Amino acid sequence: MPKTLQASILPLPSVTRSALAPDLSAPPRSVGLCLSGGGSRALSCAMGQLRALDHLGLMDQVFAISSVSGGTWANTLYTYLPATISDADFLGTPVLDPGQLTVTGQLPYALDQLSRNSLGRVPGNLGLLRDVAEILKLREEWGYPTSDLWQGLIGHSVLRPYGLWHPDPAAQHFDAHYFSWTEAYLQLPNSTLAHNPGLRVTDFYTVQRKRPFMVFNTAIFIDDSTSADLVPFEANFMLGVRQPFPATGHAATIGGGLVESLAMNAVYEKDTAAGEVAVTAPARPFTLADIAGCSSAAFAQEFEEQHPEFEGLVPRYSYFPIANRASVATRTYRFADGGSLENLGLNAMLARGVSGVLVGINTDEGIRMEDGQIVVSSDLPPLFGLQPYVRGKGYVPYNRDPGSGPVRLYRHNQVFPTSAFADLQQALWDRRSKGEPVVVKLSLPLLDNDWYGIRGGRTVDVLWMYNDHVEAFWKQLSFEAKAAIDIAGLGAFPLYNTFTQLKLDAIAVNALAHLWTWNLAADWCPAGGHSNQELVRSMFV
Repeated sequence: MPKTLQASILPLPSVTRSALAPDLSAPPRSVGLCLSGGGSRALSCAMGQLRALDHLGLMDQVFAISSVSGGTWANTLYTYLPATISDADFLGTPVLDPGQLTVTGQLPYALDQLSRNSLGRVPGNLGLLRDVAEILKLREEWGYPTSDLWQGLIGHSVLRPYGLWHPDPAAQHFDAHYFSWTEAYLQLPNSTLAHNPGLRVTDFYTVQRKRPFMVFNTAIFIDDSTSADLVPFEANFMLGVRQPFPATGHAATIGGGLVESLAMNAVYEKDTAAGEVAVTAPARPFTLADIAGCSSAAFAQEFEEQHPEFEGLVPRYSYFPIANRASVATRTYRFADGGSLENLGLNAMLARGVSGVLVGINTDEGIRMEDGQIVVSSDLPPLFGLQPYVRGKGYVPYNRDPGSGPVRLYRHNQVFPTSAFADLQQALWDRRSKGEPVVVKLSLPLLDNDWYGIRGGRTVDVLWMYNDHVEAFWKQLSFEAKAAIDIAGLGAFPLYNTFTQLKLDAIAVNALAHLWTWNLAADWCPAGGHSNQELVRSMFV
């Protein structure tokens, strides 16, 4: 591995492009897709959502996919899927008549079957007991340091079955591949390989087919104090903190732009040309497992709290600011699950200027009525300047109370007027109470948000895709299918618990994926309304 690397940088927000990086702003009338966090449940929902959009012929019109945690597992695999695996094999075949689903038999109808390369196989590779065994193997047999164990688990259990994780004995059995964009990008005359003659295309995972632009979301703590704020960190072939932030109690500035992903965990040395820097190469490449592991670090945090012998499991990496890089030393930061800050990946998408966005709220919090209030996923109220619902208090505005604990970290997330929240609540409740797909389209005024670099003053169309029980789907299933789904999901379908139901079998996964394919792609139509697919297509007009 070279001792020094040359990398492109993209200072923000003063510029939006460089000679090598594409324009990071969305083109006019562009539509993005957000895949929320939520572990295996979120991945299974995403499988159905991607399958539906692919079936409708709309994936080519999606500008970007922004994801968090379990949504990032799906997004990483979908974006970098090897050309040897077909999308049909990976996403599955739509079944738009739920009455055709069977418990056993042949694909695509059998709930207990998954194709060889199905995305739905990932949840079967996870689960507490299996994860503990895998982590112990990585530490005891292969000598992984604790700080690499979670990322190694993601590599082995999520990425390896799809050819996106290759442990190298010469690199302490960690993957030695960087990740980038396309092979064509790497080989541009003034691009990555030209700047780094010691590297080859085969040293990188690349996007091998036409895909939406990828945005993988995580977050970093400004410092290690107990009151530290989280700031958004995003990754693709360039990564970092877009906005410049002063570090609490330090003169350092965090962020201010992006750097090529091969320079992550490296130490800044000097500028070598306009938009280019030299860095001391990291001890090992920052891999797809690293960014997928950071995006889903809530599981590492939970694991660390339950098993003190794995203290230090939460990822930490060196990172240097693009702003003030020559005067601020490279520092090590603690990373957090993207959902610890904003679990939908919506704000990272809005920062790119999309005019429309489909948001997968792949939650385990069903919509309910409590004390005369419509209670929805805790991911939603902060977008409207409100704390998540608290019994006896309702929705408390952040401008009145900044909150405490994890709730405090969401206080920077507002992008829509508080007054618009009631409309969303009512629209979601109306669909849920009628037994219809909880898919709602609203046009919302966008506010400025400096924490994410969002410029408001315009209206955005949002298709909220909320994971909850859909009676119109459920009643079409056979008695046998309903019974099998209830048994597989321990009666929780479709609200499988993020942590306790990380391991899901084929029936549980398929049930969620079929639900979401039907929710978005079926021609089923509520009385006096638009069909499922008409509502989705209206976002792309």
